[in-house]
Amino acid sequence: MTEQESASLLRPQSFSVVAPAGHGKTEMITELVSHSCGRTLLLTHTNAGVDALEKRLRKRSVPSSLYRIATIASFCGSWCKAYYRNANLDKSPSLYLSDNAEKDYERSYVGAKEIFSHAWAGVILRASYSAVIVDEYQDCTKSQHEMFLAISKFLPVKIFGDPMQGIFSFGGNLVDWNSIEFENVPVKTSPWRWHETNPLLGEYLGVLREQLSPCLYGHPCDIHIEPCNGSIEILPPDVDYYKLSNYLSGRYEKIVYLTRWPRQQLAFCQKMRGRFQYDEKQDCDELFEYSRHFDEKIGAKLFLSVIEFAGKCATQVRVELSSYIHRLEKGNLDFHRISKHPELGKLLTECEKLDPNDSVGVLLEWFRSNDLFKKYRSELLSEMIRSVRYARSQGITLNEASHCIRATPGLQRRYNQFQFLASRTLLSKGLEFDCVIIDMSSEKQQNRLSAKEFYVAMTRAMKRIFIIAPSSDLHLL
Repeated sequence: MTEQESASLLRPQSFSVVAPAGHGKTEMITELVSHSCGRTLLLTHTNAGVDALEKRLRKRSVPSSLYRIATIASFCGSWCKAYYRNANLDKSPSLYLSDNAEKDYERSYVGAKEIFSHAWAGVILRASYSAVIVDEYQDCTKSQHEMFLAISKFLPVKIFGDPMQGIFSFGGNLVDWNSIEFENVPVKTSPWRWHETNPLLGEYLGVLREQLSPCLYGHPCDIHIEPCNGSIEILPPDVDYYKLSNYLSGRYEKIVYLTRWPRQQLAFCQKMRGRFQYDEKQDCDELFEYSRHFDEKIGAKLFLSVIEFAGKCATQVRVELSSYIHRLEKGNLDFHRISKHPELGKLLTECEKLDPNDSVGVLLEWFRSNDLFKKYRSELLSEMIRSVRYARSQGITLNEASHCIRATPGLQRRYNQFQFLASRTLLSKGLEFDCVIIDMSSEKQQNRLSAKEFYVAMTRAMKRIFIIAPSSDLHLL
C-alpha cells in the first residue's frame, strides 16, 4: 500500500475494501492491527480463516494485546449467551442442543443485533475495542450485516472481501456488496501470494478473474484454460488417481483435491486408501448421528454400530471383520471360533462387562491403532473418541458431548495437520496448498463447480494445478 492508502485505512471510520484472492488482503489487515491505537476485534467466518489471521499476525510479531480474533458465530454466540434476555431469546444458546444448527446461528445474529441496539452494549464495546475488522465480508448474510451496522454506531467497522469469492449463498440471503452502506476505499493490489512460488500463475489467475467476472451479474462464462507455462494441466476423467497421487507425493508438501459435493470427496478418499483425508464440516452430521445411536444401544447392537461407524472412517472394515459382523447381526456374542483378528473377539468379550460408553472408547481406540485399516476420516474418528472422554468426564450423554466439543469454542480442536486433503471450496477457502486437483469431470452441471467456486479453487494453488475435465474448454455458471 502507498502511504496515502495506508492513512485512509487507519482513519477511525467505517469503510470497505475489495481485494482479489492472494492480493494482500491479510497483509493489509495485519498492518492495520499493528498500527492501531487500541485493541482491534478481528472477525471472520471459519476456523480456517481464524488460523490464517493468527499465523500472519504472529509472523509479523504483532503483540497479542492489540487484537482478539474470533469467528462471527462464536462472537455473537458469546454475547447471546451472556445477555440472552436482551437478545430476545427464551434461554441461553449454551443450554440447549438443536437439530438445526443454521437456525441457531441465525438466531444468534439477530439476537446480537438486538443487544447492540442498546447504548450500554456500546459502552462495553468501546471499552473493549478501538475498531472492528471483518474479513471475507462477501460471505456475510443480511442478518450479519445488520448486526455490523448496529456495531458501527459505536465503533468503526472496516470490512474486507471479494465478491468473486462469495460462495456461501445457501439461502440466497447474502449481503449485496454493491449496496453496502460502508464507503469503498480503492486500494491498488498485486498477486503477492504467488510472488515467490509462481509469478506467472499469479498473473494468469488475475486474467482468469476478469474472464469469470460476468458471473457477478448472473451471466454464464465460457473460458479456455491456458497451460500457463506448465503450471496448469488438464487430466482426462478416467485418470488413475492413485498413480497421480504417487507422482505428486514426492514433489509437493501440501495437496488438496477439490470438488463440489461431500459424496464426491468420500469416493475419492476411498480410492486413495487413506492417502487423502476427508475434510469434515463443522456440523459433523455423522458424529451426531452415531453418538445418538451409541447412546440408544447396548450389547451386540452397540458393537455392530461401532463397527459400522469404523467402516465410515476407514477402508477394509467390512471385508476384514465380516465374521464378527455376521454374528453381531444375529445377536451372537460368542466369538471363540473366529480365527481372523482373534484379539477383537477377546476385546468384545471384555467390553460386555464395561459401561457402554467405555466399550465404545475401547473399540474405537483399537480401530485407530490398527494400521490394517486405512483411515481417511481421521477427524471423525478422533472426534468420536474425544466425545466419549468428554461424556465420561462431564456425566452427560455421548450425543450431548459430541455437540459440545464441536460447538464450544474452548473445546474445539483444529485438524490442519493433514498433508493430503480432499475438500470442497466451501471448506478450503482461505487456505493455501502447493498443488490443487480440481474435479470438473461430471457431465452434470449441478455436480461441477460454479464460476465463483472454480475461481476460489484455482486460487488455492501456490505452484501447480491439475483440472480433471473432458477438455480445456469449460462452461461455467
